[in-house]
This record gives sequence, structure tokens and C-alpha cells, in this order.
Amino acid sequence: MAKPGDDLRRLGTILLVGVVAGAAARYYIESRARSEARTPTRLIDWAQARAVAMRVSQWEQAPVGERAYRHEQYLRLVKQSEPLIAEYLGVQLPQPISRVYVHDRREWLEANFTSFEQLFRPIEELYERNGGGRGAAALLLGELNGRFLGAQLGVLLGYLARRVLGQYDLSLLSPDPATRGALYFVEPNIARVQGQLGLNDEDFRLWIALHEATHAFEFEAYPWVRQHFRGLLQQYFDQLNTQLESLGSSLPQMLLRLAQGWGSGRHWIELVLTPEQRRIFDQLQALMSLVEGYGNHVMNVVGRRLLPSFDQIEQRVAQRQSSRTLVEQLFNRITGMDLKLAQYQQGEAFVNAVTAARGSAFAARVWERAEHLPSLEEIRDPQRWIARMDRAS
Repeated sequence: MAKPGDDLRRLGTILLVGVVAGAAARYYIESRARSEARTPTRLIDWAQARAVAMRVSQWEQAPVGERAYRHEQYLRLVKQSEPLIAEYLGVQLPQPISRVYVHDRREWLEANFTSFEQLFRPIEELYERNGGGRGAAALLLGELNGRFLGAQLGVLLGYLARRVLGQYDLSLLSPDPATRGALYFVEPNIARVQGQLGLNDEDFRLWIALHEATHAFEFEAYPWVRQHFRGLLQQYFDQLNTQLESLGSSLPQMLLRLAQGWGSGRHWIELVLTPEQRRIFDQLQALMSLVEGYGNHVMNVVGRRLLPSFDQIEQRVAQRQSSRTLVEQLFNRITGMDLKLAQYQQGEAFVNAVTAARGSAFAARVWERAEHLPSLEEIRDPQRWIARMDRAS
């Protein structure tokens, strides 16, 4: 089991890259077959994605018990967490966290499908502008590929629905910049893990609430972070647009990069990117490593002071993480989850190292402005970031 923050809560940054090869190949085939005006097909069959995700999630077998009680409990735990996090970070939220939801797996899936349709909308619009599924052969291929991509997305989200504990949904692509995020607690999964690991009911849920509430501070106490994240995604969309417009020449280069880098130790997702895409991808990954790593850091510091069973929770969760099955390991590799999990661990190590060397106030300088964000190289070598901040003082 991953820590609460390691649930690919910002799945789009990986899925966005993972879908490029499929979308690109589909566009290439259909552009060759395009001959007559027809209503374009969707890039992703969202109905198929939902149907597959619901089946994989087995949501009917995992109802929410005592929903009203649990909702009041999470509201109380989040309220308890806020002043502790504010004191540690030295910053206040513009408004208290109020959007707290207790979900079963189906409800979590529906909330995330709404977010993912928004996330993939620019790609789908690009696909439609470039021809969509026009032409008889292309229409047939489009429908088949749309269902295939939908099934892939459904398997991934359905699998995650069985594992995710908590999530901060930052409403990244909302047109209203003042839109606040929401905290989701997937109670059937939390109850299952709590029972399997023999953990204290209140302590385990507070441990999760601390992490998720920290994300609310990261994006709402520092509103520029959300806009910066959104800007990086837009840059990626622009790069994708350029790549698809010249797909006939860029697809061989993509395959060549994959072949040349195979065996280098780098993840396959990184290998297929152009240099400019890799630059943006690295910035996204550095930001998400920091966001998740900082969440773990705060959860550990505040939780250790607050929770009598903190060390027991950490030990038993770590034991569970180390006993992943071969199927789980393969799934993580194919989807890129292993890449993100490793970078989240690096993010936590970065925050821990900076705090140990210079204190929590110095570490909090990462949230002052975009220029203070660490690069991936600096996350791996915290002294480089410390030296850069010293020069900027």
C-alpha cells in the first residue's frame, strides 16, 4: 500500500504522457484513411472507461459503513489538523477547509472521471481538429481505439479505486481560479487497511487527514502554485499539438529515442519524450515530488508529536509497501506509478534534508515563488538548492 499521498492523485501528469503513443499512432492511421466528412469519434470512449473502472473496482463489495459518523469524524480531524499545519508552515489558509467528502469507490471514480474528462479535453479537441475519426475506415478504427483507450484508463482508475485512501482534488482545470480543492476519504479502503494492519481507528484517520490537509495549504495558502502547475500542463499540450501536427516525421524519432535509451535505466515514459517535452515533464515531476514529499514530511513531524501510535502506523504501512505482489510491481512499471512513487520518496528526502540542515522556515522558501521551486537535480541533491537560495538572499 502506498502512503495516502502516493495514490497518483495527480494521475494526469503520467497518463497524459502514457496516452501520447496511443493517441499519436491512432492519429497517424486515421489521417491516412481520412477521405470523407463524418462525425468525428471521441479519442477516449468515456462510457467504456467508466464501465471497466466500475467492474475492476468491485465497488459493490465495499460499501461505506456509518457514513454520517465518518463524515463528522473526518470534518473534526481536518479541523484538528489545520492549526497544527498552519503553525508548522507559518501560514494561514484564506478560508478553513470545508469541502470534505466520504466516498465509496464508485463515488471516488465519478469524482475523478469528471476531473479526467477536463484534463483530457485539450487533447480530444486537438484530435478532433486534426480530423478525428472521419472516413469509413477511420471511423471504425476510431471506435475500436476509443474503446481500447477507454478500457486502459478504466483498468487503471478501477485498480486505484481499490487502493486510494485519501485525495486532495485541487480542481486544477477549473476556469475559476478561486475554486477551492476538496478532500476525499475513501472509507471502505481506509477501513480495510486499518483492520488488516490492526491500527487505531482515530489515529490512522488523523494520520491520513494530516497529509491531505497539508496539500490544501500547498495549493490554497500559496495560490500561485496552482497557476504554475496549470501553466506547465498548458505548455505540455502545446508541445503535443506540435508533435501531432508533424506526426509522420516525429513518430520514427519517438521510436528511435525509445530504442536508443533502452537499457539506460531511465523509465520508458521518459525515453519517448522530445527534449522540450522532457524539460516540461521534469518540471512537473519536480513539483509533484515536492508537493507529495512535503505532505509526508508534515504528516510525519506533526503526526509524531500528536499520535501515540505514530511509529506503529509507519512500521506497519512500510511492511505492507514492501510486500507488493509481482502483478502489482508489473502494473506500477507499465503505468509509470513506480516512477512517481520513487520521486515522491525523493521529495520527502529533500524536505527532510533541507529542514535538518537549515530548519523548517528555510525549507518553506520553496513556496515563496516559482523561481524557488527545486529542479529534479536539486531534489536529488538538496545542497544545490540550499546553495542557490543562499545566493538569492
